[in-house]
Amino acid sequence: MVDHRTPVTARLALGALAVLLVGCGTVDGAAVPGEIDVRTLDVGSYTTAPADIEAGRKPTDGPILEGLRMAGAVVFPREVDSTLSHNWGSDVLDTPRRTSDVSAISNVNLPVLERHRMIVGFDIAEGSQAFDKAKPAIETDARVTRVVLLRFPGKETAATAARDLEATDFGVSPDNQPVPIPGYPAAHAHWRPGIKTIGATFAHGELVVSMFLQHPTPDIDAMARRVAAILDAQVPLLDQFTPTAPDRIAELPRDPDDLLRRTLIPGPSNQQIAISSREFSAWIGRASRHYRPTEPEELGAAWDRGGVDAVANSYSTTLFRFRDDVSATAFGTTWQETLSTAAHPVAAPDDVPGAQCAERREGKALTRCYVSYRNYGAFVSGAEATGVRQQAAAQYALLANAQ
Repeated sequence: MVDHRTPVTARLALGALAVLLVGCGTVDGAAVPGEIDVRTLDVGSYTTAPADIEAGRKPTDGPILEGLRMAGAVVFPREVDSTLSHNWGSDVLDTPRRTSDVSAISNVNLPVLERHRMIVGFDIAEGSQAFDKAKPAIETDARVTRVVLLRFPGKETAATAARDLEATDFGVSPDNQPVPIPGYPAAHAHWRPGIKTIGATFAHGELVVSMFLQHPTPDIDAMARRVAAILDAQVPLLDQFTPTAPDRIAELPRDPDDLLRRTLIPGPSNQQIAISSREFSAWIGRASRHYRPTEPEELGAAWDRGGVDAVANSYSTTLFRFRDDVSATAFGTTWQETLSTAAHPVAAPDDVPGAQCAERREGKALTRCYVSYRNYGAFVSGAEATGVRQQAAAQYALLANAQ
């Protein structure tokens, strides 16, 4: 059995983000009754004009946009196993090479992915312990579940790909043995006796579910039951997902729920930026849960109460759409009240209603501010406090101008 310990190379939702590049700024719009005149805010040289997102369309966008749709169809392992409380990362896998390099798919399977014309994948991993890049998971007693959805151009192709992925992985070691999965006779699985991991694939329509699980002990029956439990939760989600026809993927909207145009971007509003899953993209509906904070618990609870149903990210800006304006404001208050000991509150930008900012106490400088406008809330961050406050003011103005 191939060793699948490579971590998911994805940024965490509320982690330190890249500093925004400064571009030429404009301040549009006049105040409506009960609101400030955003033209008076100090936005520095940041733009506050909503961007024409479709104008930036690139040939590479389509598969990533389909992968973002798939992000809403993948099972969250912690929903099946509550012990998997630590997020090890999630991301779109936009090429066969990247899929074989960083996901649960073995790198020996690159030819299989290419031969069967893999379109895109989505990868998620969660564990019972925090991920430690200095110590391989196999050397711990952590429970780990990693799920990869792979999209292929047709049901027959997907079914063949699932068999070939398993056969190639199985052939790596002469010690590998097949494992039946309870309730799923069409699933392909294997393990190496005495090793506490299992790999499995299962084709469902045009998608293949690839799984890698680690158990505290080499209990093959327990691992097979865990694979079945994942499929029990995953298959209904796939039944609700409608894959985009391969010849229509290039036409998928870049901003399907009108969030990116409300999100602060570097430079002028007419610039053209390619979709990048963790730098410039929108995560709609259930997919937005990949940005739900898990620590502290109070912040995750505020997210749940707020009914977040869409997230957009643009470099160092992350925008959330809440159920209502009260929820958007409450989330920021909870964030400020639950800052870790590594951060402390700092001055917010002048005249931006409800804005809140914090600064990291130690290590590399980082300032983060939260602003809300109506039912939207956003984090902006960077290394230079004055610039971050200008970003916060610009994001507030942009939200007002985008109405």
